[in-house]
Amino acid sequence: MYGIDLKKPIEYIYASFRYFEDGEKHVTRFCKHDVLLLVFDGVLKFTENGEDYEIHKGEYYIQKNGGYQTSRYASEKPKYLYVHFMSEWGSGIGFLSRRGLFNSESLMPLMQRLDRFSHKEYTYTEQSAAFYSILSSLYRDERKQTLADKIAEHITENYRRGISLQEISERLYFSKNHIINVFKAAYGCTPLEYANTLRITHAERLLKTTEDTAEEIALFCGFSDYSCFYKLFRKKHGQSPAKWRKEN
Repeated sequence: MYGIDLKKPIEYIYASFRYFEDGEKHVTRFCKHDVLLLVFDGVLKFTENGEDYEIHKGEYYIQKNGGYQTSRYASEKPKYLYVHFMSEWGSGIGFLSRRGLFNSESLMPLMQRLDRFSHKEYTYTEQSAAFYSILSSLYRDERKQTLADKIAEHITENYRRGISLQEISERLYFSKNHIINVFKAAYGCTPLEYANTLRITHAERLLKTTEDTAEEIALFCGFSDYSCFYKLFRKKHGQSPAKWRKEN
């Protein structure tokens, strides 16, 4: 998975807890640092380089330096730790994925320590050590992820573009049949069905909150054509996107 290189030097800069008010949006900025976001309550929503993201409780995400960040939607009162740092990016062994899961209860003592160290008279070495401990914990947890979890993570990160079973197979080095069987046993659906569920959920939100046409929304959410979106939407809701939008 694409992410930061833990084999190369990483420069810690600053960290702090952040709690959003009801209806608050992510700040608009060009960020010159990498930023690790560890969400332990609520949902953080933002747009990065034109892509919409939702980071839920128990998820982390790393914003890459130089990116343009803003928000089209208000977040859902997230609570999270953010850490500014600088690193090298790539993929392979020894890289921490850009997005993943973490156990907020077990990691909270380290998060509290880093926040405390950043706001009081502690040395840079002590602050950096706390940050590196967090990165190490995330990396250990990532290595314990099941194959199904890795498939789900890849789909969640890429469902808005034309991802395929072949791509997932090549990325994770397993046959397409094995990918399907493992994922269905864990999630109760195929990878394609999972991707379409994410697309429909995203489309529902846009139908409620934008004036874009249903056709525009379908393409924006990753459907190759409107008819596929229409059939899946009608199957779920028993009515057309236009009628559902009017009632909601």
